[in-house]
Amino acid sequence: MRTEVFLTSNLLGSPMRRGFRYLLNSLLISLLPWPILWLVSFSYFGGDNTEIFGSFNLTWLLSALASFLIVSAILAFNLARLLERWGYSKKNIVRLPEILDENSENVNFLKAVRESVHYHFTFWGVYVTGFLVYGPVKSALFVISIVAKVILLSLLMLPFFVLVVGIPAFLYFTSKSELNKVMGLFAWIFWVSLASLVLLGVLRFVALHGAVSWEYLQVSEFRNLLQLTENPIVFRDLFFLSFLSILSGITGYFGTKRGILPVVVLLALVILGVFVDVYLLEVLL
Repeated sequence: MRTEVFLTSNLLGSPMRRGFRYLLNSLLISLLPWPILWLVSFSYFGGDNTEIFGSFNLTWLLSALASFLIVSAILAFNLARLLERWGYSKKNIVRLPEILDENSENVNFLKAVRESVHYHFTFWGVYVTGFLVYGPVKSALFVISIVAKVILLSLLMLPFFVLVVGIPAFLYFTSKSELNKVMGLFAWIFWVSLASLVLLGVLRFVALHGAVSWEYLQVSEFRNLLQLTENPIVFRDLFFLSFLSILSGITGYFGTKRGILPVVVLLALVILGVFVDVYLLEVLL
């Protein structure tokens, strides 16, 4: 009887333990570099650099804990959405370790979970480190500036992405009548491009008309963003790239049932975008 109970509990517990170990491993890989970085930096500077370690106090610690809980909640929400895309219910988030074990051979699923954990806590680490260096307000500006820069730089990659991934995917999935996959891909291109366009407009307005104090301009990432959008040539080309990418997203989304014409339009937009890309890179470099 004891042997039967042991075997049953082992069979029931083993998947949970294996999935839990995978999840814990992903968390540790994402989290451990940050306290190590802080401790090494603190030891290197001896803790006497008030410009860097002036915020190394209880307020910083509480902010780190609070932001950790917020990021964890956002991560749980996004993992629930990830499970839904893989055929599970969002409520199955409570069974995530067990689901990880069930999909132990599904490399793409395991990679998607690990990358989601990594991205969320990388964002958390950057914010908390920024808080340590800049203080609360500047740290938020620091993180926002990094995210904004990533969004804007993605504009440079979108023409090549549409050429290498978008058009082949359009041809393949429309031939298989899997239109949802094509529409989802080009919807993503549309929303990223639209977000870039709005961001460009906001940054351009702040750069030309905003009364930004020198204290906030000391955040180099924010200052570089304003200088970037203040440049009329750079702003014009980024604006044009975002406009072309929006058109690409609309063409791919609504062109799934219109034969070869959308492909021709996409090619024309991509070629034009590549020319703008090359010119812009010459200006930036």
